[in-house]
Amino acid sequence: MTTPPADADGAVTVKNYPHAMDIFRRLDGLEALGMMQRGEVPKTPITRWMNFSLETVERGHVVFAMVPHEDLYNMIGSVHGGIITTLMDNALGSAVQSVLPAGRVATTMDLHTRFHRPVTAATGKVFADARVVHAGRRTATSEAHLVDANGTVYATGSSTLIILEDELSS
Repeated sequence: MTTPPADADGAVTVKNYPHAMDIFRRLDGLEALGMMQRGEVPKTPITRWMNFSLETVERGHVVFAMVPHEDLYNMIGSVHGGIITTLMDNALGSAVQSVLPAGRVATTMDLHTRFHRPVTAATGKVFADARVVHAGRRTATSEAHLVDANGTVYATGSSTLIILEDELSS
């Protein structure tokens, strides 16, 4: 594994990817997520690596999707729970980000995923549909359902996020 280059201060930079804070420092969360959906700014590294797609962006509501395949299977022949949880966490956090003004970001404090049925390649595309339940000054809560194209529920989840203010944007 190679280490990304560091600048004069020793900070590691990732080539060709603007740090999310750079985008959210300047733009309201909904606007920044809309730019990501339209391809006006690059996908986040995790979204690109996991091959997630940003399907819906509305204030307080975000949907991320993925197409399950066998490379994501665990030892019992279904998509690993960590993959599903990562998809859900992406949607849960982004739903909260969609209600935040420029200069504020949210990060996960607590995450719960409940699995209701296995996801396999035969399931087809699945959608992590997340909505904000509460957005306060310091914390926010969101809930999500992982569903297929027919609306069958495969997992549900919730998250509490802490809202951070960027000191440089003040």
